Amino acid sequence: MQKEIAPFSETLNDDFEDGFLDALAQERSAIQEIEQEKEEKLLNEKVTSAPIGRKKLWRDTQKEALARLKDSARTEEDFRNVQSWWDRLEANADRRYRYHVIGQSDVPLEWGATPEEVILPKPIQSVFWKQITKGEFLDTIFDCPFEMHELVEDIDITKSINELKDVHKEVLYYNAIRQYSNQRISCIRNQTDRNILKVKNTILKKLRKKLYVSLCKRQQMNLPLNQREKDFLENYVSVFADKNRTKVSDSD
Repeated sequence: MQKEIAPFSETLNDDFEDGFLDALAQERSAIQEIEQEKEEKLLNEKVTSAPIGRKKLWRDTQKEALARLKDSARTEEDFRNVQSWWDRLEANADRRYRYHVIGQSDVPLEWGATPEEVILPKPIQSVFWKQITKGEFLDTIFDCPFEMHELVEDIDITKSINELKDVHKEVLYYNAIRQYSNQRISCIRNQTDRNILKVKNTILKKLRKKLYVSLCKRQQMNLPLNQREKDFLENYVSVFADKNRTKVSDSD
């Protein structure tokens, strides 16, 4: 019986020693990681406190050292060293992303909204809701195809949009404000996308023609024009000038 117990106790001791060695190895690796993080933190503090020229020099030397290490890698251990460099760089990039970039998106920061719903839920972070809480109601009130002309500051453009047909107003609203594609507008209007494209071209032609006439009148009255209005006149003088003259001659 004692002979049977002896090997069992030996196996227990071996298992205990193996577990102890594994725990010791894990502890040593954790200590090495902590020391490495401390060294990296000290290096980053030195770089941030250094002048801009020294920062750039340190980054360039690090890139050159990594490039030389990658080119000279021949053994498996060398490639593992290169991989550890890349892992460290990726970990630093992820940390910078978590600290500085998360929450930012294509939505302007002054609106305070994020499409990922990190800070606030989607209904509360919508642009209209944020404007309403600030007391800005105009965009919400006139968010309609038949009222959108109230959002335009220029009087002539406002009149030209208001004088459009209801069908043209609807297409212009979906295209210019909602920024829908021709296919989506065609599904809403139960038309083909080719027909929607023709309607859009007709709308733009009417609006440009009316704007050209109004700008010509301002120019004749020696009223000041901004640079965009001057460029518009130069670009469309060859398109609308002859038609304008024929209309004026017919009226005379």
